[in-house]
Formats: sequence, C-alpha cells, structure tokens
Amino acid sequence: MIKFYVTLVSFLVLFSVHAQDVRITVKGKVTDAADGSPLPGVNVVEQGTSNGAVTDVNGEFALVTSASASIVVSYIGYLSQTIPVASREKIDVQMKQDIAELKEVIVVGYGTQEKKDLTGSIASINNKEFKDQPTTNVAQNLQGKMAGVNITQTSGTPGAALNVSIRGASNPLYVVDGIPMISESNSTMSTSFDLSGTPVGSGQSISSISDINPNDIESIEVLKDASAAAIYGSRAANGVVMITTKRGKSGKTKFNFNYYTGVQTPTRKIKFLNSQQFIDLIEEARKNDLGIYNADNTAFGAGFDPSQLSDPLHYGTTGVNTVWLDQVLKNAPINNYELSATGGNDKTKFYVGSTFFDQQGIVINSAYKRLSARINLDHQATEKLSFGVNINVAHSRNRRSFNDNTYTGIITNALGADPLMPPYDANGNYSDYTLYHTNWLSDNPIRSANEIIPYTTTNRFLGTVFAEYKFTKDLKFRTSWSTDYSNVLDETFFSPVTTDAQAVSGKASRSVFEQLTWLNENILTYAKTIGKGKINAVAGFTMQESKSSLTGINAQGFPNGSGLQNISSAALITNAYASSTSYGLVSYLSRVNYDYDGKYLISATLRTDGSSRFPVNKRYGVFPSASVGWRISRENFFGNNQTLTDLKLRASYGLTGDQEIGNYQNISFWQPARYNGYSGLKPRNLADPNLSWQSNKAMNIGVDWELWSGRLSGSIDYFKSNKTGLLTNDYIAGTTGFPTITRNAGEIENKGWEFAITSVNVATEKLRWTTSFNITFIKNQYKALSNDGLLLSAYSDGSPTHVMKVGQAVGTFWAVKYAGVDPANGDALYYDKSGQKVNASVINFDAAGIAGKATPNYYGGINNTVTYGNFDLLVATQFNVGNYVYNQIKSA
Repeated sequence: MIKFYVTLVSFLVLFSVHAQDVRITVKGKVTDAADGSPLPGVNVVEQGTSNGAVTDVNGEFALVTSASASIVVSYIGYLSQTIPVASREKIDVQMKQDIAELKEVIVVGYGTQEKKDLTGSIASINNKEFKDQPTTNVAQNLQGKMAGVNITQTSGTPGAALNVSIRGASNPLYVVDGIPMISESNSTMSTSFDLSGTPVGSGQSISSISDINPNDIESIEVLKDASAAAIYGSRAANGVVMITTKRGKSGKTKFNFNYYTGVQTPTRKIKFLNSQQFIDLIEEARKNDLGIYNADNTAFGAGFDPSQLSDPLHYGTTGVNTVWLDQVLKNAPINNYELSATGGNDKTKFYVGSTFFDQQGIVINSAYKRLSARINLDHQATEKLSFGVNINVAHSRNRRSFNDNTYTGIITNALGADPLMPPYDANGNYSDYTLYHTNWLSDNPIRSANEIIPYTTTNRFLGTVFAEYKFTKDLKFRTSWSTDYSNVLDETFFSPVTTDAQAVSGKASRSVFEQLTWLNENILTYAKTIGKGKINAVAGFTMQESKSSLTGINAQGFPNGSGLQNISSAALITNAYASSTSYGLVSYLSRVNYDYDGKYLISATLRTDGSSRFPVNKRYGVFPSASVGWRISRENFFGNNQTLTDLKLRASYGLTGDQEIGNYQNISFWQPARYNGYSGLKPRNLADPNLSWQSNKAMNIGVDWELWSGRLSGSIDYFKSNKTGLLTNDYIAGTTGFPTITRNAGEIENKGWEFAITSVNVATEKLRWTTSFNITFIKNQYKALSNDGLLLSAYSDGSPTHVMKVGQAVGTFWAVKYAGVDPANGDALYYDKSGQKVNASVINFDAAGIAGKATPNYYGGINNTVTYGNFDLLVATQFNVGNYVYNQIKSA
C-alpha cells in the first residue's frame, strides 16, 4: 500500500511539472472599454520574459506562452493589465483609458488647464524629464527640449547666466509658483577690459534664476504666444517661463538624498607652435624682412653682427617650452548634494529641500558654490479656507574669472603668451612678459589668475504667504503677499604685483546692490459646467513696488606682500558713490475660457498695467488677446479613426508690452556731482514727454495631432510678431550735452515655423524608449529705425562691430571682409569698397560691410530617453545653424 501511494504522488508531481511546461497559443482581441473599438499596436507580453506580440489593425493578437503564465497588456494612454493565462487559449481584453494621463494638467498664468483644452502655444516639461539630468541652472533643463526655445551659453565661467530666447526674444519673465521674480543680473562688476584698462561692457552676467534648485522643480511651462502670455501684460513681451516647485503629499514622511559628481574637461584646445617651431618662425620672418639676407653692419648701426639673426639664443630662447593653455586650464570637478523630505496628512502637507552645489571652473582659480533651501507648506484650515507658505533662501559665492572675454583676459593672455617664457623666473617670481615676444599681452597669465581676485557673493530670499477661500464649489478667492529680496556684493582686488595696479601699489573696489520687490495679488476664479459647456473665468488686481540701492567704493595703495586685501587697508580712497531708485506697477487682469463639448474652445484675456516709469498721460497700457481651438477629432464626421486619434486646430492673436527702460527716464532732473573738489548738481538726462509702452503684436496658428493613441504625436505652429515703439537709447546731437535719449523708435519683426514630434518607440512592462525632436525656423529683422545704419562697437575705441539696419537681423555683424594671404609676402589681404584686394596696412572701416548675424536660421534638439527597470539613459542633442559668433581674440 505504501509503495502504491508513493508511486501515485510521484506521478501527480510529474504531471504537474509537465502541465506547467505546456506551451499553448493564446489568441484574443483588445478593445477600448468605453466604446468597444479595436486597439491596434497594443503590447501583449508574457510576464517576466521578452516573449510578446502586438495587436494588428483589428486589435487581434496570437501569443505562444506557458499555460501557467500571466500576460501583461499595455498601451499608451490606457491602464496596463496583468492577466493569468490559466490554460485558456482565448483571452479578450477591454482596456480602460488612463484618466491621469489623459488629463495632463498644464500650468498657465493664474491657473491651470488640461493640455487638450489649450488654445495658446505652450510648451511643457515635467520633473520626470529632467530629474536625473545634472544641470547647474534651471534654464539648462529646457536646452533642446522645446520648439521655439533656444538656450545658449555666453560664458564658461561657473555661475554665469544662460541666454534664454523664446521665438527670437531674449530675457523672458520668470514666474515661480505664480509669482514673478527678479531675473536680471544685478552684479555691477566689470570683468572685461581693453588694453588701456578701460571697462568694456558689463562682463559676465550672473544668473538670478540659478538661486532655484533644479531638483525642487515639479514642472516648467513656457508661454510662447500672446494669448498665453498676455495675462502678464507689460512683462510678457519676451515670453514667460512658469516654474512650479514640488509640494507635499499626504502620507508617511519620505526622505530623499541625491548626490552626483562629475568632471568638466576642456576640449578642442587650440594648438600652438612649440618653442623650437616658434624660434624657427621668428628667424624666418626676420630674414624675410627688409632683405636681411644681404644686410651689412651699417644697416643696423656700428658693431651690429647680422649673423646673430640666425642664432636662436640671440632673441630669447630659454630651453623652456610652456604650453600656456595647459597652465591656465584644468579638469574641474562638480559636486551636488541634495536632501529633501515630503509628507503630511489630510490637513497639512509639506515639502522641504536643501542643496549644496560646488562647481570648480576649468580656468584656474574660478569656482561657484551655492547653498539653498526651500519650504513649501499647505494647510487646509477648514473645508473652505486654506493657506500656505513658500520660502526659498539661497547663498552663493562666485570666484569669477576676471577678464575672460576680451584682450586682457586670462585665456586671451594665454593665447598670446610666448612659449619661451616660463610661468615663474629663477627667483620664484612671476616671469616678466615684457622680456619676451608678444603683441597684445598685458600680463603674465598666471599672475593675472592668482593676483586679480574678484568675488561676487549673493544672498537671496523669495517668500510668499497665500490664503484661499472657497465661497462655493465654483467660486474661490486667493490672495497672496510675496517678497523677493536680493543682496549682491562685488569685491575686486588687484595685487600690487599686477601690471594693472603696480603704479598705484594695488587697487580694490567694493559695491553692494540691494533690491527688494513686494507683490500683492488678489485673484477671483469661477469654474462651472453647464450642460455641454465648461466656463472658467479669472479676474484680479495686483500691486507691485520695487526698490533698489547701490553703494560702492574704490581705493588704492596696499602694502606689497602684506596679504591685506580689505578695502579698509587702502592708503587712498579714490571714489565713493551711492544711489537708490524705485518704481511701482498696478494691474487689473481678466480671462475667460469656454469649452463646448470638448470640441469648440475659446479664450479671451485682458490686462491693464499702470507703470510709474511713464508720464502721467501715458502711464496705463491695455493688453488684450484672444484665441480659439477646434478639436476636429471629436466631431461625429471624424468617426472612430484608429490611426489619427486626435487632431486640434489653434489660432491666437494678442498684444503684450514692455516697460524695461530703467526708472525715471520720463523725467528730466538733476543729480549729485563732484568737480575739482567741489560738490554740486548736474543734469542727469533728457526726457521724452511722449515716452510710452513698447508693444508686441503677435499671432499664432497651430495644429496638434496624435497617431495611434499617442504612439506618435506632435504639433506645428506658425508665428509672427511685431514689436513696435521700441524702447531704445536713441542717439541725438552732441550739442544737447547728452549722447542719447530714451524714446520709442523702431520696429522689429519675428516670424517662423515650429515643429515638434514625440515618438514612443518601445513601451513594455520593463522597457520604455521615447524620442522627441523639435526644430524652429526663424527670421527676424528691423522694419523701422530712427537711426538706420547705426554702427555699434564692442570696444572702447569705437571700432564698429555691429550695425542696426532696416531689413537686417538683430545682432548683425559689421566687418571688413578677409581676402586671404598675399602669396608674395604672406601679409593679410582684405577687400576694399571696390572689391579689390588690398594690404591690411591700407584698409579702413570705410570698406566694412555686413558680415553675418548672431541669430540662427534654425535651431532645435533631439532627445532619446531609455528606461529599463531602475536604469535610465538620456541622450540629448541641441543644434543651431546659420548664425555667426564674433571672436574678439581673432579680431585683434
């Protein structure tokens, strides 16, 4: 009997194992649970394997799988399902749409909208698309990811600002959690000088938005057309970047620590002659000059021996071969530490985050460090009343790369330095560059890097307190008070051993810029569904005041070798200055959105701004906009199209403004002055009594489309804008005593096409691969100017480098055209006015002409994201085509 039972159990076990190994063919059909329509392209995969099938145009599939396995059914825009096979050979699946994905919510001015209901041109990315990307600046998260948005880096210095251009317009408005923020560079330090030591321009811009930690951000939206941006009126002429930070979620407190490290490496270094090649070149040049081969002693004075010209030792060879770029450039580490916590309950939710960012520069002695913290708190006091607090504090210290972009910069000096010159002489002192061969060198590059010490220290506070009261389920009121405070300290010290400061035993400067902006916003929102129609209305009133002050002092005379750098140690105060300014802005705003049956969409916006920057009779500007949308795919005649699953047409037109002219330009008044030891007053400026708002009239026509329920989607937009009444510093007759006057003069036109495509190449349980591509074709030009053909200069000597001319692009270069090398003597040749090749010694800027433009013909990006389990791979590419870059080094 025992033997019988053992045999029976063994048989049953073997039968069970055999049953588990049985492979069967499972067939079925996948349909939409809502309307029963077949779903093509659905992934049906045996769980835990790569064995899978895809449904055909009729939604049908066939898959050979284990009888005891489970299949995973997944499709874009639908909830995935895991279904046990249980030896069944036919399995039909009904898939429910993923409501969370369908209702993708986009942040717009003073509210939110579902993406499908948008009628304006808005680009959006969320935290999932950049959370693992090591960026140093918020703007880098947009690089190459949005059509119409072009991000360029103007300086490699740590902490330097990026140039953000939206459809050809730079310096957009930044709005953080609904609050406009200070975004301009408030550093007064000049980091660019010409050969005479005269400041050229304002040097590197310091990025104000870098005070926001990229990891604290939940989403970023860019409002590109007037219908989307007009709600911000006079501040939205150049587009709006909406930044929404993370908020708390109810549940157990979750902590997150994130750390990344990397190395920045200088690439594509310019190759130079080594010492021996340099000597050979000099010798050949000297022999070729003035027929020195046949020179005798009398040609250079008594006692001169021409044979010395062929002796390299005669003109400074030292046995040294210094590669100067290797001396001033280095591999630079970058480290970022982030700690955050989120949690709460049904009443109170919080998000707390902090970060320490440490970036060394590739130029020696340059670095940027930032410490920041954020607190977002939401509390539901009653069923109707809620309130919250948003606070962001940041402290940064930037050891800047002085003179990095003109004649006297560290890099420029390294490019012009003699390879025969060692960094230090035999006594350990900096080598004297005047003893070696150079054309433009102003100092030993190592001495410049070590002994010119510029620091910018920034302290920033952004805080908002808000309260919201729901009168009914349809009507709510929100009020908020916000403060944006910035303190920027610039300190520069020139050691007594530097060429620039030897004559005065060292020099130093110190300036403090403070800006305080407060903003009160009061917004009433009404949202209601009536039958097939949905209405959403916003009305509000805002007040803003901004005050700023600047104090500074310059001094000279420091004990050599003492190590004293504080300006209080100086022997002589050479200059001291102080100023303060303020302006106010009041605004009334309204917007109405109407959606009928998800097919017909309309939106209208009206904002009125009153600015203290304009005369009383021109103080208020009115900025309206309107847009419409038609979701054709919702029409009955469109049918149940399984290929083209969504199609929407959009059109908009609107007006935005600009008031960025500085304060008090509408008033002629006097300011303090000193002359010959006496104090007094002097005229500050000339004012135009008709000074008014700059306006930007913009239109947009767009198409949003989707294939195979989101497998492939994209948009096409045509845009055109005209900025009229440009606020410019218009040149006037010198007999007035002033070079310029601020007035409305000129017009700029921007127009172009945008294309954006997103493809979900693979979407399985474990593997997801998406590709996005965007490209923007753009053209801008001056349509009118008060001074047509005006030449501008990047140099203190006035040598023209740019031209403002009707019909030409903004940022058009002006230069003499290079014609190659004279084969007879190797001299550079240029084209004169008549088109003839002439020697550089006889050319002048009368022969100059248009030589290119700084704006690209088209730009865009390609991004590939692959996710497999817990592994993520991002490959991002950005391109700009058709633009020129002005190289000041080569122009020398």
